[in-house]
Amino acid sequence: MRIRKDKKKIAEKVEDAKKVSVREGGYYAIASNMGAAYFTPFALLLQATASQIGILNAVMHLIPSILQLKTSRLIEKYSRKKIVLRSIIFQTMLWIPLILTGVLFYFNTAHMIPLLIILVGIYFGLGGIAHIAWFSWMGSLVGEHERGKYFSRRNRVLYISGIISIILAAVILEFFKKQGIIQGNELGYTIVGFALLFFIAFLARMWTIHLFRKQYDPKIRIRKKDYFSFKDFLKTSSKTAFGRFTIFRGFFSVAIGVASPFYAVYMLRDLGFSYVWFVAIVVSTMLFDILFLPIQGKISDKFGNIRLMRICAHLFFLVPLLWYFSSFIQNDLLTKLYLIFVPSMIAGFVSSGYMLATDNYLLDAVKPRKRSYATTYVNLIVGFSAFTGALIGSFIAWVEPEFMSPILLIFLISTLLRFFVGFLGISHLSEVRSVSKFKNGFLIKEFKPAKEINRELHNFDNFVKKMQPYV
Repeated sequence: MRIRKDKKKIAEKVEDAKKVSVREGGYYAIASNMGAAYFTPFALLLQATASQIGILNAVMHLIPSILQLKTSRLIEKYSRKKIVLRSIIFQTMLWIPLILTGVLFYFNTAHMIPLLIILVGIYFGLGGIAHIAWFSWMGSLVGEHERGKYFSRRNRVLYISGIISIILAAVILEFFKKQGIIQGNELGYTIVGFALLFFIAFLARMWTIHLFRKQYDPKIRIRKKDYFSFKDFLKTSSKTAFGRFTIFRGFFSVAIGVASPFYAVYMLRDLGFSYVWFVAIVVSTMLFDILFLPIQGKISDKFGNIRLMRICAHLFFLVPLLWYFSSFIQNDLLTKLYLIFVPSMIAGFVSSGYMLATDNYLLDAVKPRKRSYATTYVNLIVGFSAFTGALIGSFIAWVEPEFMSPILLIFLISTLLRFFVGFLGISHLSEVRSVSKFKNGFLIKEFKPAKEINRELHNFDNFVKKMQPYV
């Protein structure tokens, strides 16, 4: 009887932890979309070149992947909750020197871009350490047959919260910029706008620390025989389903990383968009993310993550290609509307589906005791690959070829790389759990845009009502 009560109590703790995690995700999205999402626009304000933007994004991927090598060993000594809390506390404190870089730049202090790159690298490095422990933690809380449904629901909360945050951030920046123009001090006022955003991100991240403290962390015992080195992992990678999955993710991350840092540069510098239009295009992608997540969660749970990954990988090459086509539109308003509806729709589908499928596949393919090691090694390969891709894009931007705009050439090269890796690499992957055979009519039958839009509007209304007391 006592054992049954203990199991019931643990089950209740697990359910409460999952609910708290959804709330935590909402506040994390505020910190991310009012802070980290604006690192590139902030760097451009500090007069960073396109090549420096590429290096900034490369560092964002490299530093976390290196630091995460130590995280898997930390889980052997400390609880996952403790690792997450310590990492996030130090990460949150970095908002103060990040704000100071803008102040120092205003007073003509030299070398602010290198300092910004270092601070952003440390920021993402600490986030990477927290992510490994958090990912293992969530893997212990969420069962394999509910992961698609649960994480698609959690991701929807992240997107809704993120949309509100990123729109509010754009309004704040545009307000301060216009006030600066009126007062004859555009740079100073815009820096104040960024400082306000980063302070709000600081407060939101502080609240996530409070929520993490409330979450239940099931104890996990790591045995010596569960450990395997990175060298051991590389030796067997081509012989296992999980190893081939990791190799594919590495090559695909190179292809994606070539163009990813430069969409913001293209909009803010080359096209001269305001912060409001810049965010309108970012938000449109997020809205399409939300629209497609429910059907993607169903595909993941019923037909497996490889099926979902395959669909997304086959379409990913269209994103930079469609951005390249925008250069042929001569009308400014039509260019903006095109970017809001065409590439954003494809990007919304493939990015959310690919992220959901790859995360869930990792949880399915690796046993809980080995999950922290496997996650670390995957992130190391993916991070180094994204770093390589960003450096390729940065080099092209630095060379500035005369026959074509560097940004447009970057889009074309990324298109070709995504096409070949997406079609050739995905064929070598295999599912690791029993799933149903995919039916071609499933998408037509299950995808109901009007219903999903109505549901998300209802969710958005409920979200606003819950947030009103805090506001």
